[in-house]
Amino acid sequence: MLARYYRKKGFVVATQDEATFGLIPNVVRGWARKGSRPIAPQNFQHVCSNVFGARTKRRFVFSFFTKKNQYNFVAFLKKLSMHWGRICLFTDNARWHRGKIVDEFLRHHQRTFRIIYFPKYSPELNPVEPCWKPGRKAIGNRLIVSLNAMKYHLRNVFNNPFLMPKMFNYLSD
Repeated sequence: MLARYYRKKGFVVATQDEATFGLIPNVVRGWARKGSRPIAPQNFQHVCSNVFGARTKRRFVFSFFTKKNQYNFVAFLKKLSMHWGRICLFTDNARWHRGKIVDEFLRHHQRTFRIIYFPKYSPELNPVEPCWKPGRKAIGNRLIVSLNAMKYHLRNVFNNPFLMPKMFNYLSD
């Protein structure tokens, strides 16, 4: 009902989430000959990148950041406003989604942003959560030597609409 109300007011209804991808080994299920011992080369660098992502029924917008904090969340909100204009954004209750910096930004952009928070500890309600799985699968069982190489593989997955899971219909009423 809330999504329908904001859609009638001219807002784009989207959901938002973030995930961390690192060069730490990511071993996933794969095929191997029976009786063989498959070897997965590994890179033990503890470097990672955070991805902020938002999606509507038709589009997935994402950005890479080094940290999950209020400054980067506001930067991501600015990117979303360039793509979609007026936005009603459903997001989780992470601590970087609330605070002085975010409140100040939202106060100055009352006409373009409405943020609605999902209930605490309910990732199953967020349709962006399944979008991270194809990204993790794309970098699984690979020796990725740098963050740029990892970002390359993730961009290929996130920009391909056929690899993204279908959007739930409860926001499209």
